Amino acid sequence: MRYLIEHETILNYPNQVREHHLELRLTPRQDAFLRVLSHRIELEPPSERHSYQDYFGNGVDYFCIIPPHSSLITRLTAEVETLRENPFDFTPVPSQQQQEWYRQELRTRPSLYDYLLHRSSLTPTVMKLAAELDCALPRHEADRPLMDSLLELMAWVPKVLSYRAGLTTVHNDLLDAVRHRAGVCQDFAHLFTTVARSWNLPTRYVVGYMDPGILAEGEVIATHAWAEVLVAGGGWIGFDPVHNLLANDRYIPVALGRDSYDAAPQRGSFKGGDAGTQPQVNLTITNQ
Repeated sequence: MRYLIEHETILNYPNQVREHHLELRLTPRQDAFLRVLSHRIELEPPSERHSYQDYFGNGVDYFCIIPPHSSLITRLTAEVETLRENPFDFTPVPSQQQQEWYRQELRTRPSLYDYLLHRSSLTPTVMKLAAELDCALPRHEADRPLMDSLLELMAWVPKVLSYRAGLTTVHNDLLDAVRHRAGVCQDFAHLFTTVARSWNLPTRYVVGYMDPGILAEGEVIATHAWAEVLVAGGGWIGFDPVHNLLANDRYIPVALGRDSYDAAPQRGSFKGGDAGTQPQVNLTITNQ
């Protein structure tokens, strides 16, 4: 699939700010299943652009705006081609060999422990999560096909959380969402991640875009979040518990990390004034 993405974020400040340092993680993440054909980032006020790759392999564009300004506009235009048509297209490792497969992967790639051991208010311990629930947590038995357990977990998350836009913030504590029994895509992804890590599976948070054709009735187009699990034999496979779908060529990953703090699309600091109003986001995704 080929997509054209146009993403604009407008920030207004009641008083002028200065010395504005800004990080953007907006460029789609290129890998074996996604090709970035073109991309352009623009800033108002204009500023010199610097780029680097962070610890998690995300492309970061960095800007510094010294003069006073009362608004900030960032624009991304990108064209991408997605290639993962069938996420089930792999040969799974037999159940009795999976434990050794993960042991070898962790031994050769110690950075995977970041996605296995990390706990935060966004991905708390499973004991804290269980204390807030009136139902049993899904379990994975070693002799059961792993994908069956993960699909069951993905279908379980919407039974705990109802999707309700505006109820929680981007970096909202997961337990707050669980207490309200509602949240947004970030909460769904964090809940899935928390349980999957308790099964000793490396699991990471992903933010990106998806084909507007997937949206449910009444759902507005916006950046989206899901989780990826390192599946024995299949590599990183994405699970979208909001829509109960595996991430395929209709999903466009942009940034990833241990939780949403690591993958924030826009992050910055400045002097003077206050944080201003909530950002206005204009997003179009065109299937070409």
